Amino acid sequence: MPSYQLRDTTTCQLLARDLADYATAEAAADRLDDKLEHDLAANGEGAGRIRLRLDIERVTDGVTETVGHHILLLGVDDATDALPAL
Repeated sequence: MPSYQLRDTTTCQLLARDLADYATAEAAADRLDDKLEHDLAANGEGAGRIRLRLDIERVTDGVTETVGHHILLLGVDDATDALPAL
C-alpha cells in the first residue's frame, strides 16, 4: 500500500511522511502554510510574499515517485501600500 510525503523542492528536506493518500498530503501542505504564516505573525514578521514549492511524493515498496506539486504563497493576502491616486 503506498504512502505519501511532502518534500521542499528547493532544499529537498522531507517535511511530512507516512500520509495516507494524496488528499491527506494536500491537507498537510495547507496546514504547513497556515503554521508558517502564524509563526511569522507571532514574531512580528510579514511574510513578504514568500513562495515555496513542495513536491507531493508517493512511496510504494521503498520507491519514491513525485506525483504532484503544491505551491505555498505566503503574504499574498497582506494589505499593500498602494500609491495614492493622481
